[in-house]
Order: sequence, then C-alpha cells, then structure tokens
Amino acid sequence: TWNPVRGCSRVSAGCTKCYAERMAARFNGPGQPYEGLARRTETGEARWTGEVRFIPERLADPLRWRRPRRIFCNSMSDLFHERLTNEQIAAVFGVMAASPRHQFQVLTKRPERAVEWFRCVAGLTSDPWTECHYQALRAEAELDGEETIHQRSEAAPGRPWPLPNVWLGVSVEDQATADERIPLLLQCPAAVR
Repeated sequence: TWNPVRGCSRVSAGCTKCYAERMAARFNGPGQPYEGLARRTETGEARWTGEVRFIPERLADPLRWRRPRRIFCNSMSDLFHERLTNEQIAAVFGVMAASPRHQFQVLTKRPERAVEWFRCVAGLTSDPWTECHYQALRAEAELDGEETIHQRSEAAPGRPWPLPNVWLGVSVEDQATADERIPLLLQCPAAVR
C-alpha cells in the first residue's frame, strides 16, 4: 500500500464498516499518523473527522521501491476525495507515471470527482502526463534533503495517457450503487477498470 493521503469521510452505506476508519481511530493519538483524522464516538464506534491530509513526504515512496510491485494507492483514504485539490491528485498521478515498473490500483467511492478530475487535466494540457509530473515536482519541492522525483523517475515526459500501469476501480455495496458508479468509472481513461 501507498498512502500519500490520509483521512476521509463517509459517502455512502458502503462506508459503515470501513476498516481504514477503524485503523485510523486506533492510531489517532498525539504524534501518531492519524492524529485528528478519526475518533471514537461515545459508543466506541470509529468515525472519520472529515479532515483529509495530503502527505508530501510519502509522495516519492514508490520511487524508492526497486522491485516491481502491485500497489494499492490510498488504502487509508480516497484519492478523489473532494477536499483534495486537483494539483494534489495530479502529484500522485505524476509519481505513478514516474514509476512504470509498478502497477497502481486506485479504488474510489467518488467516481464523479474522478470524472471531473480527468476532464480538468485533459482541458489544461494536451499532455496530461507532463502536467501530473510537474505537480509531483512542485509538491516535492517543499521537502529537503532527498533525491528529487525527477532524479528517481524512470519515465520521460510524453508517456502514454491513460497511464498503462494505473488501474481504476469503484467500490459498490449494492446494485443501485453499481448502477450509479460503474457508468462514471467507464468515463475515466484507464488501462484497466
């Protein structure tokens, strides 16, 4: 797993028994990775607080992994959460583009935001890869003392779009949700859906 984003909020009935919400509530104390992102209710139930954090220091992690891997992107959040900026999502895609040896699996319960984001990126540039790579470099510029994403990247600008190493999926909890989310997923450019 790779979690450059932490935190979430409930969006449908499929979120009721969220494992990530329970894990985040377990590690939410002072100084812990999910501090302020989840809590326990008076009845002991785990709940997201609705805060979502982009974690730039986790952004380049896949570039450090030499052996090819299948990577679940954001097991502890949703990459297409409405609190993330288009630039933050693009930065994550930039790292996926710069890591062609890995396969990335992106699962969302927010396919409407995914459709919006892909349309936005396509409207900004004729080369979405370059825009995503640029945003990854911008996010990383805030970090000190590490090799840059550019130095670690295996890919040159102009990679194919959609990225051949990125799989997109939607989670569904019932037929009604499937009927709503799957058509939206099909509108997103992806090598595998």
